[in-house]
Amino acid sequence: MHNNWGWLGTATGISGGILVALNFEFSKFGYILFMVSAISWVIQGLRNKDNSLVLLNTVFVCVNMLGLYHWFS
Repeated sequence: MHNNWGWLGTATGISGGILVALNFEFSKFGYILFMVSAISWVIQGLRNKDNSLVLLNTVFVCVNMLGLYHWFS
């Protein structure tokens, strides 16, 4: 089975984590990468019928929305 969404989620999750951890001027953009990562994992979870992955990343989408609101408003 193709795992393109999973690899996109992995790459953007790692990149977002590094940006946030560096804690510099552009760290807030890490939340955008985290959002792409979580949405990618939701799609991958739905394709694989993995409800725990879908639930976890749906919560992460909500948490990332809070982070985006906090840093960009």
